[in-house]
Amino acid sequence: MGNCQAAEAATVVIQHPGNKIERIYWSVSARQVMDSNPGHYVGHVIHSSNHFKLLRPTDTLLIGQLYRLISFQDVLKEFAAKKSVKLGKLLKDRAALGFEMKHKDLSNPNPSTAKVNSAHTCIQ
Repeated sequence: MGNCQAAEAATVVIQHPGNKIERIYWSVSARQVMDSNPGHYVGHVIHSSNHFKLLRPTDTLLIGQLYRLISFQDVLKEFAAKKSVKLGKLLKDRAALGFEMKHKDLSNPNPSTAKVNSAHTCIQ
């Protein structure tokens, strides 16, 4: 009696799309899970249901841990969203840098003549 909870804890738990739960009672490689579920990656769920780490095919799914199958399309959407955020930040930073450069150029419209004039005054 009471061993049911211990047996449940000694499983690899895989959440499939559509909330199907699969329990495996031994360690298995991510490649084996991906091969049996084409078009999906395996993600290790970290702390909450929203954060997970994608596994390499050579990684081993460990007993007592929770994993989730993530479709290829969902992975691409996430990477595109992150890339878009990074690209937006980069463009914003570049725009700010361009504004600073234009501001410097307006204060001295022809920097080469300023250097010549300052060199000329040094010679005299």
